[in-house]
Amino acid sequence: MPASTFPTSQTTTLAEAALPRRARHALERLLVDVRAEMGQQLPQLLQDAELALARTAPGNDPKLEAARFSSMRSLGGGAAAVTRRFMAQIEGSLAHLQAARRKHADPSDMPPVLTLSLLDEEAVSDQSVLENMANRIEARNSLGLQLLGQRFGVLAGAPAFDGESLPLGPYALCNALADAIEALELSRYARMQLFQQFEKAMTAFYPAMVDALNARLAQDGILPHLSFVPVRVRPGSVAPAAARAAKEAEDQQAQGGHGSAGAPGGAPQPGGGGGGGHAGSGHAAGMTGGRGMQAPTGAESSNRGWAPGSPQQPAPAKPANAGFALLQNLLKRRRVLLAKLRPGGNDERVREPLRRDEVLDALQRMRNTATKADTLADYRQILLAQARQMHGHGVTLADADSDSFDLLALFTAQLHRDLRKASPGEALVERLRLPLAQLALRDHRFFTDAAHPARQILSAVSVAGAHWLADDDMDSQWLGLLQRAVSSVQQDSDGAFDTFVEANQTLQSGLQALARKAEMTERRQVEAARGREKLALARQRAHAEIERLLHGRDLPRFHSILMEQAWADVLSLVHLRSGEHSADWQQLLDVTARIIDASTADAPQEADPEFVAQVRGALEQVGYHAEDANAIARQLAHGRSETDDLASRTELLVQLRARARLGEGNAATAPAAEASAAHGPEERAAREQLRALQRPVWIELEDDDQSLRRRLAWVSANSGQALVVNRRGLRVGNDDLEALARKLAAGRMRLLDGDPTPAEAAWDATMNSLQRIAMSEGPLDGEPGYGD
Repeated sequence: MPASTFPTSQTTTLAEAALPRRARHALERLLVDVRAEMGQQLPQLLQDAELALARTAPGNDPKLEAARFSSMRSLGGGAAAVTRRFMAQIEGSLAHLQAARRKHADPSDMPPVLTLSLLDEEAVSDQSVLENMANRIEARNSLGLQLLGQRFGVLAGAPAFDGESLPLGPYALCNALADAIEALELSRYARMQLFQQFEKAMTAFYPAMVDALNARLAQDGILPHLSFVPVRVRPGSVAPAAARAAKEAEDQQAQGGHGSAGAPGGAPQPGGGGGGGHAGSGHAAGMTGGRGMQAPTGAESSNRGWAPGSPQQPAPAKPANAGFALLQNLLKRRRVLLAKLRPGGNDERVREPLRRDEVLDALQRMRNTATKADTLADYRQILLAQARQMHGHGVTLADADSDSFDLLALFTAQLHRDLRKASPGEALVERLRLPLAQLALRDHRFFTDAAHPARQILSAVSVAGAHWLADDDMDSQWLGLLQRAVSSVQQDSDGAFDTFVEANQTLQSGLQALARKAEMTERRQVEAARGREKLALARQRAHAEIERLLHGRDLPRFHSILMEQAWADVLSLVHLRSGEHSADWQQLLDVTARIIDASTADAPQEADPEFVAQVRGALEQVGYHAEDANAIARQLAHGRSETDDLASRTELLVQLRARARLGEGNAATAPAAEASAAHGPEERAAREQLRALQRPVWIELEDDDQSLRRRLAWVSANSGQALVVNRRGLRVGNDDLEALARKLAAGRMRLLDGDPTPAEAAWDATMNSLQRIAMSEGPLDGEPGYGD
């Protein structure tokens, strides 16, 4: 890592720096944004590193264990000091912006004299880790950092900053972190854990932070219209040799008088007149950034990018997407209805349609300049206003592009109505708005294919803003996957299809891993519920056998407590292990009968030592200590022979109440036989409907005026037990079958068909609305009737 690209040991503030007023004002606003962001991230970073150390398996070396605990204490109490020192380093780098840049760019400076010295192994390791980490972060945010470097160059009055010298670049942040934690007593392992957590956090929040910094400088007038479009060489692009060969062939044909014949293979020449295109039909034109060619109809004939590796050579136009044509027909009917409801609202003036490459370039400029608007309709108005200024007259969108904008606007408007305000999902969907608009203009299969990568990303992201999402469904790992997918899409200002494919592949891989984890957790919860049910049935059978053997006789109060709390656990355990048809169960019933006979006898009885030992051994199997088991066994086996020893009885009762019983806290409550008799016909029908479920289903519960989506993972066929889990597979609530049946009968619970996401529900609602309009309007002039 470059050492001291700018001074980090000095803590000069921006107020003390010799900077122009405008530059100081811009840097102060940047510092406020960075302080707000890092003030949240750094304490969380230290907490995550502390938790990672706490989860580390203890080792055998006492020195390493002592260092681990010391590091945990330092991380737990050093958040304020680390944040303060980190921000001091950042402010110092901004304050020395001009001096550091001049020193970096001055060619007259002599290179320093190199001296060789031995370095501490840990110092070399830290430097290597930080350098590799900064390289990876810079590679993921290269475009935003290039734009930020240009703007910082303007502030410093020098050439553009590169990634290594940029004050708010990844190298600077890594250097500031390393300097800020010097005061903490951290072991080498703890520092590595902290660096790993820092890189993980930077991957999630740094792309958005770089975009926000560029937007802040653009608002302050620092290169407000700066944009950078990298030349992207895609797998399907023409090789340079093939391009040169095509150019030579074109020159030869032009020299030979064949200028109108076109390129070999029948491909139309750029700007040639043989295509029959005109300004109103979206004629074929080259697209910047390696986007290929547009079909004369205004829709891409080959849907580029869907099959990576396909040749990008011009080909005969293919038929338009039939599904998108149907959607255009539905939108046309909607416009007819709106024209009837709002007569005179349509502008009948003839305007020049914009080429699609102009529309895409305008959207790209909006993204680079961080243009803000509330809806896609507002973005469309901004786009048309900017195009009108460039062309000098009124313009409009081509039919296919206008329909794409309208359809996407209807879809996203419905989706935002279905999302919870100020939720993570709503913010992520908002960040996807312009990238989706760019993609939808190029690839109409976004509207017709539910498996489209962009549709899958949007569906996954929308779940984080669903109204029915509970607080216990939130998971930092899951939200991190969604944020990284959206950030990956945002980094590509071109909104290319390949970017959505790569982001969706990474996202789906992570979601599948989380789904497998949730499935395993749910399976363990089901197994635990079945165990609780077996324990409840075993306890019920144990108490029934005790009542049967009593034959109406009453036990003394003390012996009754011993039988209910201690001996009932012994019967339950044997019933669970061996079943009611085993020899062990029958033998234990005989022992129980002898105990009851001894306890209800009028005269004291002397039990033989073997019987006392047998009772003691049974009690020890359910976890009683030898002394307690021996005391309880003597009380049960001897009947009333020790009733005079009140002190020992009282002490024994106190120990019984303080001791946890078999399965206490996990055992389910056995169903009451008379509970179902009091239900009405609706509740009985709901209970039978739930009992008949063969597999887990999603349910929606009304809880405190909020709908929560849960998963009914298991329903017992033998008892009234049920298991409800959240999206992470964890057990929630204590609802049994009777409670769920009452909610279902009262309309406070619904059984769902699958687990539709808010984006899927919003698309279905949009299509249903358009189809209802089409059915009500009937066929248009010259068109057949509409049907499903």
